[in-house]
Parts: sequence; C-alpha cells; structure tokens
Amino acid sequence: MEDCTIHPSMKSIYAAWVAALLVVLACMWALHRSAEDVPGWVCFLPCIVLLYPVSMQLKRSMVTLRIHDGHLTLETGFLSRTRRTLDMAKIQDVTVQQTFPQRLMGVGDIMLESAGESGTMGIQNLDSPREVADAIIAGSRGSVRRSL
Repeated sequence: MEDCTIHPSMKSIYAAWVAALLVVLACMWALHRSAEDVPGWVCFLPCIVLLYPVSMQLKRSMVTLRIHDGHLTLETGFLSRTRRTLDMAKIQDVTVQQTFPQRLMGVGDIMLESAGESGTMGIQNLDSPREVADAIIAGSRGSVRRSL
C-alpha cells in the first residue's frame, strides 16, 4: 500500500458554514427591519454563530491519519500533539460506524483494534470510510505476509 495522509471530511464543516451564514444574514435582516434605534454593536451579536464552524474547522486541522511503511500514525492536537503509531500487522479489527446523516453525506467513523495494550484507535468523519477500511485491511494483510 502506498503512503497517504487522511484528514476528516470537510462536508459537515461546509454545511455548518452555510447554516451559520444564513442565520447571520437572517438576524441582520431582522435587526434592520425591526428597529432603527438599535445600537450598532447589537448587529455583531449574530456573528457569535460563526464560532461553531470555526471551531469545527480547527478540530479538523488537529487530526491526521497517515498510512506509511506498514504503519498507521494518528496525530491529534493543536498546540501540543499526540502521536500514536500502530504496526499494520497488529491490526485485528477495523470497524466502520456511520450514523444516518453520515451515510447521507458519505462519511463515517473508523475504529481500529490492535493486538496488545494500546487497544482502540479511531478517527471520525472520514470521506469514503469503507474504502479507507478496506485499504487498511489490505495493508495489514500485506504486512503480515511480508513478516512471514
């Protein structure tokens, strides 16, 4: 399997940006239509809604799954980073979980179980999670064959 880097999907973030912008525009329109004596600073209150998609985008940038040299590396964190590496040959179980909204958007969560104490490792909101899971399984089988 070739080296690749996987990030969570942007689909839910795009949807959150569109929804937040619609809410801001609707609030601004309502404020404009309702009262002329409203202080100017009140017009900026609807912009608080924009904090949600910003936080979603920051969380996305904090997660990276890399497949390289027969290993899986999950890096998380913004200022301080946590890096967890699994040998592909030790992966015992790959689980794909998709809620109904995730299925509609074509994203899902992947949970990996490995032999040993490290237990479960997962990444949320991946595009085409079944394809990623199949690639991980194929890579783990290839790693086992190479080690024999």
